[in-house]
Amino acid sequence: MPSKLPPQIEIFKPGRHVDDTGTAHAFSPADVAGMASSYDPALREAPLCIGHPKDNLPAYGLVQSLAVNAAGNLAMNTHAVEPQFAELVQAKRYAKRSASFYPPGHPNNPKPGAWYLRHVAFLGAQQPAIAGLRDIAFSAADAAGSVNFAFDEPQGTVNFSQATTPQINQENPMDEELKAQLAAAQKQAADNAAALATAQAATKKATDQLAQFAEAATAARHAGHVSFAEGEVKAGRLLPKDKGAAVVVLDVLASTQSVQFSEGDATKTVTPVEWLKGLIASARPVVSFGEHAPGAGDSGQASPDMSDAEVDKRAKAYALQHKVNYAEALSAVTASFTA
Repeated sequence: MPSKLPPQIEIFKPGRHVDDTGTAHAFSPADVAGMASSYDPALREAPLCIGHPKDNLPAYGLVQSLAVNAAGNLAMNTHAVEPQFAELVQAKRYAKRSASFYPPGHPNNPKPGAWYLRHVAFLGAQQPAIAGLRDIAFSAADAAGSVNFAFDEPQGTVNFSQATTPQINQENPMDEELKAQLAAAQKQAADNAAALATAQAATKKATDQLAQFAEAATAARHAGHVSFAEGEVKAGRLLPKDKGAAVVVLDVLASTQSVQFSEGDATKTVTPVEWLKGLIASARPVVSFGEHAPGAGDSGQASPDMSDAEVDKRAKAYALQHKVNYAEALSAVTASFTA
């Protein structure tokens, strides 16, 4: 289905023409060239209509520009054309065109003193219903005094391909039933657009809520991992220097899926983070927290070859001497382990 009309559609030519009131007008090539040069879409765009509506409504596209073609005739380029209307023109349902002009002295003429295109009417046989066409509102006060010229010569027909020659149909205006069907199609299109906007808003809201939930869940898991690591440090199963690493590893493992493994005759399913937490919690304490008194000649520093009891002894002595808590003392006396 075409989405636009072809370029350079002829709508008028020099010569003697009789308007729809029976008045004859003579137009020279210079007059036709003036029609092209006077047209300014920034002042007023001429709509594409079916028939000659007094209020230029409904409109199915707009005239983008006018020019004199190689044959010396006035031709138009269009834009914002309804796809359904373009399809009907391609099907030769509207083969004839009729140009409506403001005379030079018309009070509504955007370019006083020159002929100015008011609208281009497409004429043809009565049409079936067209779905999805929209109206474009224009002033209804400018119809009186305009001049319409039918243009049905064979060289003015609209060609969508070189292999097809359109046939000229007799004019039959759109009936009331078709107008009602067009209005119903417009309403349905508006309802569909509103429903789509509502659905898109609901989707965005759900996506935002899901992102907020994921962020809160991540923060809660991290806080749990920090609490676990601190507890293991107090229990002596995790050295203070390893607390940060343990939290980071637990955070990373929290995003991985559960794993399965055999345990005896059974298959067990567990998440990697829970398995690691269980492994740490079940390990033998790094140091013993039995009561020890510092002996004479203790240097205060522990060495890697000392037993847990000896390390504990050094830590308690350090805490007593430096007035710090046990965790800080333990970290101080074992600093040389990683030096």
